Amino acid sequence: MPTKAEKTSLYIIECVAPLFNRHGYAATSLSDITKATGLTKGALYGNFKNKETLALKAYLYNSDKLVRILNSKISAKTHPLEKLSAFTAFYKTYHQFTTPIGGCPILNVGVDATENNQELSYAVKNTIKILEKMVTQILKDGIEKNIIHVRVLPAQFSKQLMTMLLGAVSMSSITGDQKYLMNTVTYLDQLILREIKQVKNF
Repeated sequence: MPTKAEKTSLYIIECVAPLFNRHGYAATSLSDITKATGLTKGALYGNFKNKETLALKAYLYNSDKLVRILNSKISAKTHPLEKLSAFTAFYKTYHQFTTPIGGCPILNVGVDATENNQELSYAVKNTIKILEKMVTQILKDGIEKNIIHVRVLPAQFSKQLMTMLLGAVSMSSITGDQKYLMNTVTYLDQLILREIKQVKNF
């Protein structure tokens, strides 16, 4: 059972995660944080060493949620092609995930932290690697079980897939037009069918 201190820390993170994600590390002030949490500066620093630590925890809170959702959707499927479809399908409704938390955490924090916070920047890069590894592992498992045949290296395919997805997320965010993301997912689904073939008699 969580201690009182752990509950307070989680409460603070839940309150400030959308702030850091929406406004960025540098632009989120201590007054913004105290206003969002209703806590004093002393109470905040009693739970977190500094603003940098809180910003990192806030990002990890959002990114862990993203990874858990994708893992859950993938785990619910059995065939590699179904798993990949579940992965890309999530992005068709990605705005339902990002709107409450102030946008895409990978893009928002990634761009903001590149020049402002090395530790945050590293955390974002690690999240991208985790997502790429999800796709890579799906492909490797399918190949090893002789279920699918992939025309390119699994790691190469996963990098290209994430590049296109995050690029589309960026365009949709900038323009406010979800068609950029929807059209890209539709294209990716076709690309998957073209580049990844199901082995006959499976």
